[in-house]
Amino acid sequence: MRRNMWNRAVYIVMIAGILGGCKAKKAVVTPSPAASVADTTPGTPSVDVLNAARVAKIEALNAKRANFSTLSGKAKASLVIGTNSNDVTMNIRIKNNEVIWVSVTALAGLEVARALITPDSVKVINRLENEYIRKPFSYLHEFTNDQVNFGTLQSVLLGNAIPEFMSDSTELNIKGTQTELSSAVGSLLYRLLSNDRDKVIQTDLSDESAGRSLIVAYDEFQTIAGQEVPHSVVLRSRVKNKNISLDLKFAKIELDMPVDIPFRVPERFTIKN
Repeated sequence: MRRNMWNRAVYIVMIAGILGGCKAKKAVVTPSPAASVADTTPGTPSVDVLNAARVAKIEALNAKRANFSTLSGKAKASLVIGTNSNDVTMNIRIKNNEVIWVSVTALAGLEVARALITPDSVKVINRLENEYIRKPFSYLHEFTNDQVNFGTLQSVLLGNAIPEFMSDSTELNIKGTQTELSSAVGSLLYRLLSNDRDKVIQTDLSDESAGRSLIVAYDEFQTIAGQEVPHSVVLRSRVKNKNISLDLKFAKIELDMPVDIPFRVPERFTIKN
């Protein structure tokens, strides 16, 4: 993998929230336009009926959130930046609401990067450039949106609904067995699509004024430690004129097991703040 390309890849891994689990070259879900509740209910429903339907759906999605104290997983990943494609392996470890850790290795089994994200900071060891990148968490807002926080990343990682992006102004639309919820939070547009089991199958985050968008599709749900977790995820990211995709497939996921978070910076590495 060329070094200038890998520098971009490191940032995308951070922006994506260190996502886990999807098949290469799998198409992102593109549902047909959803009908509103009013379109699927005889007559014209009252405001109270619409509000009750929205509240019930949000509660159902929150009830199906994947909850855990720790997560450990290993995934095969296909990373595409423009016309360049590379296959890597990602080891991912999470302490809920505390830290997201990832180690990325190339096909030869050599680690090329290691990242550590906390609610306050973003740290990356780039072994190809012998660099250590240390930034505040707010640095990610240059690539995403000011509304994105550590909790947002965790929710996107596991295909959970993002509770802070849902409110009384959230719109509810229904099409067959799929349900769509959409909200506007400042300049950020949030949209999720759920299946008939109230699991999120697609998350969209976009800020058109800044030329940024993130689409993540979830599939192949499996039950682990009583939690329904997607093993296949497809990510498509656009930052202005840069298009990047990250497709992963989890070979293994463990929940609520002890995890180590090793992160030692070699003395010879150049520090970039």
